[in-house]
Amino acid sequence: MVDRPPIRTSSPVAGLRRGRLTFVQVLAQSVSAVAPSAVMVTLPALVIPNAGAATIAVFAAAAMLMTFVGYSVGQFAKRMVAVSGLYSYAAKGLGAVPGFGAGWSLIIGYAAAAMASVVGAASYLSALLNRVGVPTGTITISMLAAVVGVVALALMILGVSISSRVTLAVEVFAILAATAVLAVAFLHTVGERTTGVDLPTEHSSNIGFALLLAITSFVGFESAGTVAREARNPLTAVPRAIRWTPIALGVLYIGAAAAQMPAPIEQSTDLAIVLSLPDSTGGASVALSVLMELGITASWFACVLGSTTALSRTLFAMGREGVMPKILGRTHPRFHTPHAALLLSIPVIVVVPIVYQLVASSSREVLIGLLTVSAHGYVIAYISVCVAAPLFLRRIGELTRTPLVIGIAAATMLTALITWAALSRTYIAGAGTAVYILLLAVGYGVFFVRARRGSEARARVGVYDETTADDILTSYRPWEVRR
Repeated sequence: MVDRPPIRTSSPVAGLRRGRLTFVQVLAQSVSAVAPSAVMVTLPALVIPNAGAATIAVFAAAAMLMTFVGYSVGQFAKRMVAVSGLYSYAAKGLGAVPGFGAGWSLIIGYAAAAMASVVGAASYLSALLNRVGVPTGTITISMLAAVVGVVALALMILGVSISSRVTLAVEVFAILAATAVLAVAFLHTVGERTTGVDLPTEHSSNIGFALLLAITSFVGFESAGTVAREARNPLTAVPRAIRWTPIALGVLYIGAAAAQMPAPIEQSTDLAIVLSLPDSTGGASVALSVLMELGITASWFACVLGSTTALSRTLFAMGREGVMPKILGRTHPRFHTPHAALLLSIPVIVVVPIVYQLVASSSREVLIGLLTVSAHGYVIAYISVCVAAPLFLRRIGELTRTPLVIGIAAATMLTALITWAALSRTYIAGAGTAVYILLLAVGYGVFFVRARRGSEARARVGVYDETTADDILTSYRPWEVRR
C-alpha cells in the first residue's frame, strides 16, 4: 500500500486572501514595479550617450533577453501558486541554500528599488510644489519622502485590491502623460531642426554598459508571482502577465528612445534628478513639463507600491518558513495583508534614502547608488531562476528541449553581460557591488543562525499555497459554473 502524505488542514500561506485580483490587476503589479513612464523619460537619456545610433537595438536586445527570463519564470508560475515569486521558484529548482540566496538577492532588489522610487516621487513632488513657491531642498524632499511612505503604507495595509486599483489608475495616467509629452517634444524637435544631432560614436565596452542600463528598465516585471495566492486563476493569470509585460515594455521603451534621439530630455539645473524638456518644445514647454512631472510622480509612487508589495510577500514567506523572524509571517486579522512585514519594512525604505541624501547632498547620487544596488539584486535572482527552471522540470519529469535551451541561453547571456559591463570604461558600480555583497552576507548570516536552531526551517524553504481538506470537502461545488 502506498504511503501518501495527509491532506493539509491549513495552507502554509494562510492569512492572505485568495482570488481577489483580476488579470488586469495582476498585470498592474508587474507593470507598476517597473515604473515604465519614469523609465521612458529617463533611461533613454542615459543610454543614448553610451550606445549612440545603436540605442534602438540595445533596447530591443534587452526586451528579448527579459522575455527569455519571463519564459523561464513562467515554467514555475503555471505549476505552483507561490507568494514570494522567484524566491520559491529558485528554491524548488536549486535547493534551500542557493534558493535563499536568490530570494534574499531579490529582497535587496525590491527594497533598493522602493527606496529609489521614494526619492524619485519626493523629488518630482518638490518640483511641482516649487511652481507654487514652496522652496526645494533636502529638507523638503525628506518631508515629502515621509508623506509618500505613510500614504503607501496605508494603502497596502488596507488591502491588495485597493492598492492594485490605485496602482493601475496612476500607472495608466503616467504612461499616457509620458507618451503625450514625448510625442509633442519629438514633433517640435523634428519640425524645427534642419540638421541631425551628432550622436556619440559607440564603443563596444560602452554598449555593454548601455545594455545593462537598458535591462534595469525591465526589472520588477516578474513581481506578479508574489500576488499569485491573491489572484483569480493564478496558474494562468500570473504566467500570462509575466510573459507579456517585457514585450509591452520593450515597445514603449523603443518608441521613447526613438522620440528622444533627435533631442534627449535634459536634467534640471535646480533638482538633479528632475528632467526638463528641450527649448525646441516652444511655448508649450511649461504645460508639458507640469504634465510630465505629474506623470513621473505618479509612476514613481506606483513603483513604491509595486516594489514594496513584492518585498512584503517575500518577507512574509520567509517568516512563515522560519528562516527570518516569525513576526514577518503575520497577517492583519481584518484586511488579510502582511501588515507586520509592511510595518517593519516601510520605515527602512523611507529612512535609508533620507539619511543617504543628507550624507551625499545629491539626490542624483542617491538615485544612481540605490538603482545600482537594486540591479545587482535583480540580475543575480534572474540568473538563479533561469538555471533553476530546467532542473525543476527535470525533477518532476517534464523537461523538454525549449525550456532547457532558453534557460541556459538566458543565464549565460546575463552572466556574460555583467562581465562585459564590468569591463566598460563607464562602469562605476564598485561601491554598489560592495554594498550588495555585504547585504547578501548579512542575509546568509541570519539564515544559517536560524537554520542551526532546527532543521525544520531549511526544509520549509520554498513555501507555496497548497490545497487543504477544506478546499476539497467544503469549498468544492461540482454543480457550480466557475468563470
